[in-house]
Order: sequence, then C-alpha cells, then structure tokens
Amino acid sequence: MNKFLFLIFFYFLCSSTIANAGIDEAGSGNWCQLYNKGIKLAEENQKNKIKKNKKYSMIYAACETDGVAYQSYLGNDLEKLKKKTYKKCMEMAKEYNLKDCYIFSLNGEVLWQKKYDWDKGSKRAKLLADKADKEEKLINEKDMKLGRFIEDQPDVNDDYQIHFIYMLAADGKDREFDINGKIEKYAYKMNKLHEKYSKKVKGSSGAKKYKYDYREDGKLDITFIRLDKKRKKFHKYINNNYKGWLWLNGFNNPKKHYFTFADVTSPDGGEGGVGMSSVFLKSKYNRKVVNMVATAVHELHHGMGGGFACVPGMSGKAHWIGNRQDTIEKQIFMGKAYVHDEEGCPKGEDSAFLTPTSKDPYDPFKFTCLNEWTKYNHPKLVNAREKQAQELTKGKRTKGGGSSCKFSYWDNNSGEIKLFNDQEAKSAYQREQSN
Repeated sequence: MNKFLFLIFFYFLCSSTIANAGIDEAGSGNWCQLYNKGIKLAEENQKNKIKKNKKYSMIYAACETDGVAYQSYLGNDLEKLKKKTYKKCMEMAKEYNLKDCYIFSLNGEVLWQKKYDWDKGSKRAKLLADKADKEEKLINEKDMKLGRFIEDQPDVNDDYQIHFIYMLAADGKDREFDINGKIEKYAYKMNKLHEKYSKKVKGSSGAKKYKYDYREDGKLDITFIRLDKKRKKFHKYINNNYKGWLWLNGFNNPKKHYFTFADVTSPDGGEGGVGMSSVFLKSKYNRKVVNMVATAVHELHHGMGGGFACVPGMSGKAHWIGNRQDTIEKQIFMGKAYVHDEEGCPKGEDSAFLTPTSKDPYDPFKFTCLNEWTKYNHPKLVNAREKQAQELTKGKRTKGGGSSCKFSYWDNNSGEIKLFNDQEAKSAYQREQSN
C-alpha cells in the first residue's frame, strides 16, 4: 500500500515538473519565428512598464516548428507575474498543440537564446526595482549586465581591505571595465608594482601588497556605480562631490578603503585621502596603463594617511618637498615614506591594509577620521594638527600632518574636522562648485 501511494506521489511530482519545465528557463533556437518581433515586443513592454509605473515587464513564449504563442504582462510582484504570464502563455500554447512556454524577456532584456538562471536574474531585477522604489536608483536598466554588481557583496573575512568601484557619470559611456577583466588587470598590476618596490626599501620587512576585497566565489569584488548627474554638473575635482555619494549609499565601512576607477575627465590623474580615492581614466595623464597604475598606487598611499609631515623629506602638503616625483619610488611613496626611524611617526609599511600584516599595524581611519592618534605624537604631527585647528576658526584650511579624511567636513565654528553625517554628505554631493 505504501509503495503504491509513493508511486502515485512520484507520478504527480514528475507530471508537475514536466508541465512546468519552462517556467524558470529561457527559450532557445535561432529558427524561432517570434524572435525579431519579440525584441520589439520586449521594448514596447518595457516602455509600458515605465509609463504605468510598474516594477516588472515579462514575456513568455512557446516557439516550435508548428507555430508560436506568447503572452506579455506587467506587475509589481515578480513571482506572481511569472506564474500569471506563464499560465496565460500555456493556455494559448495548448490551442496550437505546443508543448511548453519559456521566458522570452524580463524588463526589456531579451533572454531567448541565452543561458539564464532564474534565481540570479530575478534577484537582480528585484534589487533594481527596490532601489527605484526608495528613490535611490543607482543604475539605469541598460547598465544591468551579466556579472555586474551594484552593491558591495558579502565579505569573506572581517579584515581591512580595498574595495574597487567602476564609476560613470550619468552621461558616461559604459566601457564595462568591471566585467571585462580590465579592473582585475589593473588591480593585479598595482599590487605587483607595490610588491616590487616595497621589498627594495632599506629596512623593509619584505615585499607587501594590499589586501583586496574578494567575493565568496574567489573573484575580485567590484561595484558598478552610475551617478545621477552629468559630468559637467560636478566640480572639476569630482571627488569633492563623489565622496558624499559614497557615504550616503553605504560605502563607508571604516575597515574598507574605497578605490574607484572613475571613467570621467579630470585635470588630475588621481585624487584621494583616507576612506576613498580615485584614478580618472579619461585624464590625459592616464593614457598609458603604466602611468595610471603608478598613479593608483600613489593615491592608495594617500588613502593610508600619507605622506606624513613627520617623514624626512616630506612637505606639509602630504607630498615630497618640491612635489618631486622624478622616480617611480618617489611617485609611489617608497623610501623614507615607507620605512624610517622617526619615533611617533607612522610608517607606510605598517598600514593595516597591507599583507603580510605588520606586528604593530596602524588604522588610518582611526587617527585621521576619528582623531585617535594614540602613540603617533611626533612633534611635527602635533604642530600640524594644532595649526589646522587654529586656521579653521579663521575660515582657512590646512593639512593636519598628512592626507585628509575624505568622509569628513570642516567645522569652522569649533575648529574641528568632523566625521560626515547624512546631511553634510548630501550637501557635499549636491554642491555645485565652479569649474
């Protein structure tokens, strides 16, 4: 009796599975008579979605040598929409003796002839729709491409790490550097350059490289960001605005440094400080990859708080005296900026973002952004911070002994540099400064 019941259960289970085989699958076949028409249908469906303020547009189709059938609907609940569209398509398919319906398109993207994972695809679609609902549209739908992520992915550890970003202005051309291997290539070259020269510094503990943020699948974690304004609407030094956007959108983990490959124009090759830094891919200084990579490592050093005024040969403007960068070692802050004997002065090789980790690492965010300098009390650092506080009360801005904290604002009344709150971050992003 039990065996008989099991066989009945198994029969219905298999029947159900077979009957719904295409509900989570994209269709295939170049011969499909619907294909060219379906592309236009998908585009129209997406336009109607936007016009009627719906979250999702979907088309299911059956396409065999005996004929075609399709149905398209709009909706706000993706699972209900999927079942409804599939059901209606199947009703039409049965009239023409067609076996099954498959996904043709979702939100205007034609999925026919593509390998498609419903769980991953629906997750992307829901994420995009939820962001739009909250008026935090981080990406337009044409930018949503296979392998692309618009949020920082789950971390594999809680260590300090560099998180990479590919950023465009609203009018920027998407060159897909986050998904075509370019940023992985640049990041690799950055660490190779740092390893090569870090082991050459006199007194160095050996070759070191930066700790990068990886996804659970072992690949470099890269976030795609498209800003909601055209390039000309931002300050010519775009990081002045961009830092506010990062803070407001959750890119403000104190144990991460956010490094952006910004596909925009800029008068400089790069710019940065503690918390975030960027290289500007359309700058005239970055036409050669070798120059861009050296600039990137240079900006990462600023991200670690350097160059510190207490380093022999360093000016009060966080660069070498005279701003001389006539050798690669000077450009990427090696030599005394990396290893020195100055008591109470941070050494570049001790940054917590480098591996192998120093026996006595420092956290640049704590002392630059939170003003917790602890043992770093070199007279030049103390004097620089005291002078900075005095100048601030007069409305003047000076360096505080090293690179500044990017997630901060200048409070002239108190003479203090304070960590961002949402109001100050929003003000920074929206501020239109003269170019």
